[in-house]
Amino acid sequence: MSTELAIANDLGMSLAEAIGVSGSGGDTKSVALPRINLTHNGIMGNIEVNGKTVKTEVVPAGSYKITRGEDNVVYSVNPSIRIFAVRQQWSKWNSAEEIMMKTVMSTDLKGDLKDNMGTFNLGRPSGYIEDWNSVPEKTKDLIRSIKRKKIVFGMLTANDCIDEQGNPVETISEPMPFVYEVSPSSTKALDNALGSLTRKNILPIQYTFNLGAEEGTLPNGNTYAIMKLNAGDKVDITPEDQDTLKHFMEYIEYQNAYILSQWDEKNQETISEADADIVAEFVNVEEAD
Repeated sequence: MSTELAIANDLGMSLAEAIGVSGSGGDTKSVALPRINLTHNGIMGNIEVNGKTVKTEVVPAGSYKITRGEDNVVYSVNPSIRIFAVRQQWSKWNSAEEIMMKTVMSTDLKGDLKDNMGTFNLGRPSGYIEDWNSVPEKTKDLIRSIKRKKIVFGMLTANDCIDEQGNPVETISEPMPFVYEVSPSSTKALDNALGSLTRKNILPIQYTFNLGAEEGTLPNGNTYAIMKLNAGDKVDITPEDQDTLKHFMEYIEYQNAYILSQWDEKNQETISEADADIVAEFVNVEEAD
């Protein structure tokens, strides 16, 4: 039996389904995964040049911030990643309450996804809107405010790590697990890279990408960074990948369970006292059986 088939059997789903590329398009209470983020602005610092202090960019814009804890942050311009899973969710920052509103993570955004606000899709209408002009302006504003987020789980190495002062620090030579919430501006680059593998019958877990960045420009003239995924190397799936993938699946399930618990808490308020008594009676009968 191939390694890929063995992993699929153990997971109870196809490997493509687990990864999330099977063709379908607030504070949390969980063990934290190291996170990576693409920086849009460089970090300025002072360097000595011919005995003079010069202010310059010590961490370039387009670097990847790698956070392994509050006091363990490094940057890399060209880290290498291997993608184990991709999920999607709707999200929106609530500035009034200073919380991130979000749905459960799913392999696609086609259905009604429960969220941590006690609604579905953060109130965003589901399905394809045929006539955009007929949509009320208030609904249009809501749709525009809710972002489609792609979340990548994988393993990372980096041999060009620096700190926020631009000083070289220890490399990440052993593959490190990570989660990366890809911004909407970089989603197209991710989709194109994964699509190119799909056309070649290659799963992301069988490949490495070298991350980079290119510059985009906003209408007001400000610039921002867009992720680039440069071709890497083909990788053989190993038995150890089974445990790694299972850990990512468990992490996703835990995160989703937490959001579902918040959904349940907010929807308990909508149940009348009489209905709650009826539900309790059913539960008691089931337990007695």
